[in-house]
Amino acid sequence: MGFEVHVIGGGRAVPADSGGRSLEMGLRIGSGETKQRSAASPGQPVHRLGAADEEPPLQVKPMSEAGPAEPRISSREQRARRGLARWTGWMAVATCLAVVAAVAGLMRAGKGKVSNAASNPGYVFEKQQHLDREQEYFLVHSGELIKQAEKLLERYAAATSLEQVLPLVRDAEQVKERMARLWKPWGTDPMLAAGGEITCFVLEESARAGISLKGYKGDFSPFDMVFIREGEGLTLDWEASQGIGEVQIAELLEGAAAEDRVVRGIIQPAEFYSQAFPESRFRSFRLVDAGGDLFVWVFAPLDSAVASVLKTEFNEGSLLLEKSVQIPASVRLSGTGGSSGKCYEITEMLHKGWVRP
Repeated sequence: MGFEVHVIGGGRAVPADSGGRSLEMGLRIGSGETKQRSAASPGQPVHRLGAADEEPPLQVKPMSEAGPAEPRISSREQRARRGLARWTGWMAVATCLAVVAAVAGLMRAGKGKVSNAASNPGYVFEKQQHLDREQEYFLVHSGELIKQAEKLLERYAAATSLEQVLPLVRDAEQVKERMARLWKPWGTDPMLAAGGEITCFVLEESARAGISLKGYKGDFSPFDMVFIREGEGLTLDWEASQGIGEVQIAELLEGAAAEDRVVRGIIQPAEFYSQAFPESRFRSFRLVDAGGDLFVWVFAPLDSAVASVLKTEFNEGSLLLEKSVQIPASVRLSGTGGSSGKCYEITEMLHKGWVRP
């Protein structure tokens, strides 16, 4: 390596203010073996050595102006995300089509059940699709009616004799005889369990609109009292509140006849069959009393309207609806219970629930 110094401009040196050519020096860095370069002509550019122009200093911005950092997503991950989005879209479309097909099937099945029900009007009760006028009244005036029901409940709980209770109940003269045998005073003081609250419901699926007050007595035994509207006020439906029928399940177990008498109870699906009621011809159920302690076996012929209604109520033919485990109902039974005293045939389903029309 070596340094060569050449005179770029040539000519003699003259003062800068004389208007002539001045002498400029250039520096070439190389091996020294390069060919002799001819003198540069006046028109060629002259490369001068000097300091580069200073660049402006970097400006620092606060983090609030920089904005949040965004993660770098690789092209492979982007393709995977697009593929997942497409699959999700197709799955959503398939789900919607399946739901539409299921609903259409339910609608077709519902139409068939309605037509079957119409052919046996004495045995069939149907779910109401719209509230009737009485139910709408209870919903609109529920606040006022609940206060009336609470006052009636307080009077009923405070009664110590049948004479004090009868003016509060529905169809007093009709139920007077049964109340004389079965009515018992409230029997607890205080009326409600410590810290207990009363839960209020407007009955929408019963045969008649009403209000139900549920809670626990002072001895923590449960109660469910039903009130209906008669005239301008409410009255206590004692039969519906206690699950009392024309004959009681306890009386059936003692050998009482059930012919053409109303029984109120809770129906539950069962798998018990007997020689008189074989599985090939009947559906099996348990009919449990309001207290949940006593029951009798009841059966419905497979081809009967009663069996069809119970299948619908228990949602046994539905793929979407949750299966019911029990329903309160008012029924008529036939038979004397057989040799065991516990087996009866359901001849008529009067209505769902214990409130009669």
